[in-house]
Amino acid sequence: MNSNKYIFSLLVTVAGILMIVSPEVFFKMGVIILGIAAAIDGLFVLVTTRHLIIDPHFRLMMTIRGILSLVIGVLAVIFPLFIATSFMKIVAWGFGGYLIVSACFQCYGITMLYRNGIMIRQSVIEVIVSLISAAVLFIIPVNTTMLIIFRILGVLLVLSGLSWTFFIWYYRPLKPFE
Repeated sequence: MNSNKYIFSLLVTVAGILMIVSPEVFFKMGVIILGIAAAIDGLFVLVTTRHLIIDPHFRLMMTIRGILSLVIGVLAVIFPLFIATSFMKIVAWGFGGYLIVSACFQCYGITMLYRNGIMIRQSVIEVIVSLISAAVLFIIPVNTTMLIIFRILGVLLVLSGLSWTFFIWYYRPLKPFE
């Protein structure tokens, strides 16, 4: 029997319960996680991606994108910690705008990488995820609709965590008595 599966399924259940009880905290946590990802992406772009092609325009665009990602990422981590939930709508829209601008910079980078024969699959996935995340941040308002959606997701997490725990227990290997 693998106890890691039990622990993970119970963590999913607890996360669902916390989403039901306090969806505002989970929204802030989501913005912080996106901010951390943006800051890491900015560092990665500054350290590696901008050096892939010698073209000065490519380097300039990737430098701008990297610095923008780094700054927005740090701000997205800091703002939810110090501002009220009423201002989270502004933070969400600002982060959504950043994701769209970053996707545009990345599209330029994709064309330059493709012209130089460098793999672009991961960059295309990054653009798609950025645009979907921006759409979610723009479409879902931070007020009551967001709270309802997070509570519904919390209920789904609780149900899936509990059912997963049951199936792990039910299909466990039975050892005969020795």
